[in-house]
Amino acid sequence: MEEKQTSVSQSGGWKRRLAFSAVVSAALAFTLCFFGPLDLFFNNYEEVWFHLHDIIGGVVCTALIVFAAATLAGTLLRGKLHSIYVALLFGGTLGLWVQGSFMNINYGILDGTDVNWGAYTGYGIVNTLIWAVCILLPLLLMLALKEKKMRPVLIFLSCALILMQGASLVVSRLNYENPAETATLTTDGIWELSRKENTIVFVVDTLDESFYEAMMKARPDYAKGLTGFTHYNNAMPAGSRTLVAMPLILTGIPRTEPGSYAEYIDRIWHRQTTFNDLKKAGFDTRLFTESRFVAPVSGKTVDNLEMATSSVGNHFGLNKRLYKLTLYKYVPHFLKWRFWMTTSGFSKFQRKTEYTVNDSRFYESYQSGGGFTYTDTERCFRLYHMMGAHKPITLRSDGTRSKSRTSIDEQVVGVFHIILDMLDDLREHKVYDKCNIIIMADHGAVDNDQWATLLYKPAGATGALRENSAPVSFLDACATITDLAGGDVSKAGSGRTFTDAKEGEKRTRTMYRNTGSNATLITNEFKTDGDASEPDKMHVVKQYQLRNASDVEAYKLGDTLSFSGKVGTANVYCTHGFRYAVGNFTGIEGHRAQMVIPIKNPPKDGNLTVHLTYRDVQHSGDMVISSGGKQVFKQYLKAHANKEAQTLTFQVPVSTLKDGKLTLDFTFPTVSKAEEKKEEGTRKRSLRVSEMMITAE
Repeated sequence: MEEKQTSVSQSGGWKRRLAFSAVVSAALAFTLCFFGPLDLFFNNYEEVWFHLHDIIGGVVCTALIVFAAATLAGTLLRGKLHSIYVALLFGGTLGLWVQGSFMNINYGILDGTDVNWGAYTGYGIVNTLIWAVCILLPLLLMLALKEKKMRPVLIFLSCALILMQGASLVVSRLNYENPAETATLTTDGIWELSRKENTIVFVVDTLDESFYEAMMKARPDYAKGLTGFTHYNNAMPAGSRTLVAMPLILTGIPRTEPGSYAEYIDRIWHRQTTFNDLKKAGFDTRLFTESRFVAPVSGKTVDNLEMATSSVGNHFGLNKRLYKLTLYKYVPHFLKWRFWMTTSGFSKFQRKTEYTVNDSRFYESYQSGGGFTYTDTERCFRLYHMMGAHKPITLRSDGTRSKSRTSIDEQVVGVFHIILDMLDDLREHKVYDKCNIIIMADHGAVDNDQWATLLYKPAGATGALRENSAPVSFLDACATITDLAGGDVSKAGSGRTFTDAKEGEKRTRTMYRNTGSNATLITNEFKTDGDASEPDKMHVVKQYQLRNASDVEAYKLGDTLSFSGKVGTANVYCTHGFRYAVGNFTGIEGHRAQMVIPIKNPPKDGNLTVHLTYRDVQHSGDMVISSGGKQVFKQYLKAHANKEAQTLTFQVPVSTLKDGKLTLDFTFPTVSKAEEKKEEGTRKRSLRVSEMMITAE
C-alpha cells in the first residue's frame, strides 16, 4: 500500500508540475518574448520603417516556442529539481521585468558611437546585486517554505506580471493606427535605359552652389566628364527644404491650401500635367525618390509605383534584430555589451525592391549589376534622388560609405564620382548624345537655401562645360521636361524652360519656404529680381495659411490634452519648438519651446496647476519653465530612454496670464542657442511629451 502511494505521488503529479511550470513559463515568455519587443515597437514606431503586422507573427511564434520549451522542461523535472527550476525561472523573469522597467540607464543613442563600458562599473555592481536578489530570493523561499506554500504565491505574482504588462500593451495598441496601403516606389527597372532616347534627372540633395564650386576648384578634372553641359551659376530653387522642393520640381505646384501633406501630394498628382505628357509621349517613366512624394494616383503615369502595406524583405532577420535590441534592454548591465547594436542595422531587412535614398548603396547596386542595361524601349525617363550634401556625412570620395564622418566637401566629390561614372557608361554605349541630362540640387544649404546647383545637357549638345549666369528657376524644371515630352509648356511650372532664360535678363523669380509650428503652418512665397546668391533681395510677397491656430478653441480647465499624432489636441497650442505629433508623443526640440493656451473662464486670482506627462529625456540638464516672464518651474532631468511615463507638476500664478492666455516658455540651458538657427524638425530633441492637464486650485 505504501509503495503504491509513492508511485502515485511521483508519477501522478505531472499535472501539477505542468500547470505550475506553464504559469511561470508564460510570465517569462510574455515578459521577454512578447511584451519586450512590442513595448519597444509601440514606444518607437514613429521612428522605424516597419509596422506591427510585420513583426507580430514572429513575436507570437517566438513567445510560444519559449513558453512550450520552458513548460516542457519544468514538467519533466521532478521533486526538488522541479521546485528549484521553477523558482529560478520566476527569479529570472522578475529580474528581466525589474531591469526593463526600472534599472536601465542612458548609454547613449544606438547610432554606432561606442559605449565606454568601463565608466559604468559602479552601476554594474549595484545592478548585479539587484539581479542576485531577484533570482535568489524566490529560490531561498522555495527551499525554506517548500513548494506547497510557494506555488500559489509564484502563480499569483506571475499572473500579476502578465496582467500589468498586458494592460500596458492594450493601451499602446489602442493608440496605434494600422497603416493603410500606400504608394511605394520600387527599384524595378532602375538601371534600364533606352538605346534611342533618355531623359535623366539627378537630384542631388542639399547641393548648395558654393559646395559645387568648391568641388570644381578641388577637382577641375571633373569638367572633362561634363561635356555638353551648361552650368547655370545663377539658379534658384523652387522651394526649401526637401518636403517643399521635391513636389515643386516634379509638378511645379506649391502647397498653398490648408490640409495635410498627404492631401497636398494627392491633390497635385491629380492636377499635374508633366507626367501625363511623358506618358502620352511614350516614355517609360520611373522615379527613384522617397515614396512620400507620390500618391496612389501616380501609378497611372509612374511605372515603378506599386501599392503595398509592408516594406520588409527579410522577416526572420528583422525579428532576430528586434530580439537583439530587446535583450539589450532587458539583460543585466555586464551582459549588455554582447547585445549592443546600431538601430540603422534594421534597414538591411527592407525589401531590396523599395528605393531608399542612400548614395553608397545606390552606387553599389549600380556596380554589382554591371552598370546600365540598354533596351529597345523607345524613350525612358529616369529621376534619381541622391543624398548629396545631406546628413549623414559619411560618403567617401570614391562613392563608398565610411563608418565615421567624412566632410561635406568629400561627400560632394563622392556623389559626382558616382554620377560621372554613370555618364561614362552612357558614352561607352554610344547613347550619351541621345540623352537629355539634368543634374540639380533640390535646394541650397546657406542663408535661405536660395542658391543651388544646376547643370543641363540637352540631347546632341557637345563641347566643353560652359558657364551661364542666366536667371533660371527650378520651377523651370517641369516645364523643361514637359517641353522634352512635347507637351504644353505654358501649363507646367513657370511656363519657361531652362534655355528660355538669357544672360543679363532681369527676371523676377519665386521661391517657397514653410515656416511655423504645430499651431500655425505657413507657406511663404518669396520673390526676388536679384541674383540667387543675394538672400537680402528676397522678400515675402504672400503667405498661405496651411494651418491657423489664431482662433483655436479655448481650453477648459480639467480636460486632458493629448500630444499624440492620432488626437493631437495639445498641439494646436504649440507655437514653437515642438516637432510634429507622431505616434503617442510630440518631441520638444531646440533651446526653447513655447505653448500659448487660451483658458476658458480663467479664475481671477490664485494659481493654475499644470500636470505634464513626459518620457524619453534625450540628454541631462535643467528644464526651466516660465509664464509671463516669471520662472514657475525648474528641474534637472536625467537622460534616460524607454522608461515609464512620468508626470511633473507645477503651479502658475493666474496673474501671469495675459488676455486670458497662458503662455508657457520652456528653456533648456544645456542645449545650444545655435539649435534655433536649424530647420524645424532637425533641432536637438530634449524630451517627448504625451499629455497635459491644467486645473485651478
